[in-house]
Amino acid sequence: MAKYRIAVVNSSSFGQVFKEHWQALEKIGEVKRFMLPTDIDGKSLAEKLQGFNVVVASVTPNFNQEFFDNKDELLLISRHGIGYNNVDLAAAKAHGTKVTIVSPLVERNAVAENALANLMALVRQAVPAGDAIKADHYEDRARFMGNQFSGKTFGVIGAGNIGSRVAELFGIFGGPVLINDPDPKAPEGWLENNNVQRVSLDELLERADYISLNASLNDDDYHLIDAAALKKVKKGVYFVNHARGALIDENAMLAAVEAGQVGGYAADTMEVEPVRADHPFLKNEHFLITPHTSAYTYECLHGMGEKCVSDVQNIVNERPLVRELTAKL
Repeated sequence: MAKYRIAVVNSSSFGQVFKEHWQALEKIGEVKRFMLPTDIDGKSLAEKLQGFNVVVASVTPNFNQEFFDNKDELLLISRHGIGYNNVDLAAAKAHGTKVTIVSPLVERNAVAENALANLMALVRQAVPAGDAIKADHYEDRARFMGNQFSGKTFGVIGAGNIGSRVAELFGIFGGPVLINDPDPKAPEGWLENNNVQRVSLDELLERADYISLNASLNDDDYHLIDAAALKKVKKGVYFVNHARGALIDENAMLAAVEAGQVGGYAADTMEVEPVRADHPFLKNEHFLITPHTSAYTYECLHGMGEKCVSDVQNIVNERPLVRELTAKL
């Protein structure tokens, strides 16, 4: 077997919980973990990874044209996650690099369930109420008023793999569930069977009490929820975003929350990560921000790790890859 050098880039979880995944790669070649700046330029990224011909990559940094123009031989980028957002697929193909992702189904339940959990925690003030107990302020419990979910109207923007599951979970509360998606790929009968209505974005913003952002990020969706969109929402609406941080204009969201137009915002993903302690969202009790942990269930991380290991094993043994680059373009 040829010599392989494997770089695990910006994934703090691969091989940590399930050490057998790291050990499986060590049987193939040298394995090294890199934690690099999320905004590292392509040339510097290539220099850091010189000599490594396999990469297991997180959601950052960006493997762009500049990276491929400066990189020596690279056989594979195996995304430890879903989505190709941070890989220039055309440049990878021109360079002869295969690119794979984890099947979206692996993350479906974990991410959708966490979106609901964080939204409910924010609305019911679970975190500050728990902090009050720790501070010996049990008697302050009347401060922690929230809202019910039963019978309310729910909106899901982006009803793909994860958004459709969020819509199903919202359905347990008995209220209308609205979705907005330019090209929903739901199976036949899914809308009717889950009491889901497809509506325009404006109608969803105007009617929903709780809105989940689950759209993919592209040029049309960048800052989809901006100041103009937030003027259309029902006063006191809550948002949850477990898709991509750049779906919202953070300055506009902060202003809307401070003005009382938006009741609160929960997010597991931000436009710039890692999030530092001086971010203004963290100074306002109407925000709940978590450190991109939606996929952090044992079941999900095991499935993600298994997929990455199988990708590497397949490339070195010249076996077909699942969801490889040529199938995407």
